[in-house]
Amino acid sequence: MEVSPFQIENMERYKLLIGSVVPRPIALVSTLSSEGEPNLAPFSFFTVAAYNPMILVFFPLRYKKGLEFKDTVLNIRETAEFVINIVTEDIAEAVNTCSGLYEKGANEFVISGLTAEKSRIVKPFRVRESPIQFECRLHKMITISEEPGGSDAIFGEVIHMHIKDELITEHKIDVKKLKPVAKLAGPEWSTIGEVFNLDRPKVG
Repeated sequence: MEVSPFQIENMERYKLLIGSVVPRPIALVSTLSSEGEPNLAPFSFFTVAAYNPMILVFFPLRYKKGLEFKDTVLNIRETAEFVINIVTEDIAEAVNTCSGLYEKGANEFVISGLTAEKSRIVKPFRVRESPIQFECRLHKMITISEEPGGSDAIFGEVIHMHIKDELITEHKIDVKKLKPVAKLAGPEWSTIGEVFNLDRPKVG
């Protein structure tokens, strides 16, 4: 099958992408509005951008022309702070609850039953139940497109981390203890499944 992205509809592009680029880690992003209203939303267009400085990036999608997804983008534009909470098996259902398109100002901490805990440096709350939390300051925001299916690329510099002690083995995160989950296509999620090692080839 040969496909030109310029000859198919938006939803077809979306389905082909999210079904092919898998699994995708999930950023559960907590923010505060300038009035102090908390917001919590998951994003599966999420990855590492750099480690010096330590930068994470996620991409809130636009579903309508000019629409910022939920309150996340507006809050970060106003305050330049957020927390990325890593999503695990234990909180997957609660995190999914946070993905609803609620009215502006809705408190997803209350709706999901997740616990808002004071951060060390930034003002937005972190999620107590998440075993790894990254406090971030906005490094850069780039609008990819304001059309439906476009996004804003939000780059956050990690300025503080919270990691549960039991996850650390020999100065590394033990992914089997972390038990992260990932998004696939549609309503499908996944666990990490089998873990195997492949050493990088030594050249020269």
